[in-house]
Amino acid sequence: MDTRYDCTQLISFATKLMLEAGMEAEKAIDVANILIEGDLMGHTTHGLQMLIPYLKSMESGEMALSGNYSVIKDTGNNIVIEGHFLPGPWLVKTAIEKAATRMQEHGVVTMAITHSHHIACLQAYLPLATSQGWMITLMSSDPSVATVAPFGGKTPLLTPNPIAVGIPTSGTPILFDFCTSITSNGQCMRSHKQGNPLPGEWIQNADGQATSDPGALFTSPPGTIYPVGGASYGHKGFALGLWVEMMTAALTGHGRSESPKKWGASVYIQLMDPAAFGGTEAFIRESDFLVHASQASEPIATDEPVRLPGEMAWKRRKDQLENGIRLHPEILGSLKAWAEKWHIEMPESK
Repeated sequence: MDTRYDCTQLISFATKLMLEAGMEAEKAIDVANILIEGDLMGHTTHGLQMLIPYLKSMESGEMALSGNYSVIKDTGNNIVIEGHFLPGPWLVKTAIEKAATRMQEHGVVTMAITHSHHIACLQAYLPLATSQGWMITLMSSDPSVATVAPFGGKTPLLTPNPIAVGIPTSGTPILFDFCTSITSNGQCMRSHKQGNPLPGEWIQNADGQATSDPGALFTSPPGTIYPVGGASYGHKGFALGLWVEMMTAALTGHGRSESPKKWGASVYIQLMDPAAFGGTEAFIRESDFLVHASQASEPIATDEPVRLPGEMAWKRRKDQLENGIRLHPEILGSLKAWAEKWHIEMPESK
């Protein structure tokens, strides 16, 4: 059976849970919208699924529920923000909106956030910029967590360190969102909990041997997730992961050298207006050409045409807005206890 849930109903449900947990209304609404946007695009490990650990962080006091960020440094087109462990989705959305007010003057605006809480699905933020005709680059790392080893090593050092890029076209935007490791922590945890192997040998165990068993991450000592490129070409993914660390943690002045213990995020955001460079018309001409040329490439399998990054996410989003969101079966069950605690009605399937 294809069980689906109304998007608006899920946003309302998530908002009510966070309000009962004590979060300020504006923040709860923004977090709920970003989480459900992640589900709309098909990122089921980083959508409503994240509300479960978020609620636990709210209860423990690890996530701040009220207040504002502080500006550490502001040079006009470069801004560094102290997030005080406020909700990550609210901080990132607010930072993008702040950057947007300066785009006409500067053309390029860069934001760096330190001590944010987890920011959920990066792809969910990209349309905020591409809808204005701007490019956006978004990166995140968590200096308190280590599940990815340096290429050639066995000791965990980095997080999966995602990179997301939004590129405007005359039609559907190009939306990248990928980890610099082969897979995410969330996917490994879900597969381990279900007792399922990963689709490939994406992990090395504590002895450095490739395996598809996600349980290898939870041994003592633990295994690690391979960087993008795996056992043979992981030096490329490792280099990208280091780049993300520099752009997020090093630029904000808060990273692994401090041995932090609190779950959170260091974030890098950059907006670029093509009008400040070779011009919007020329930019769209090039982005459209690459889209059409990619789609015109003769496919290896005739029933599988070439897809652009984000194309499937955009199709899923359109379908699920119209017909309802598919949720992983465990998500609502895991939130039921919280709903019952605060007498909040569970969402009903369509």
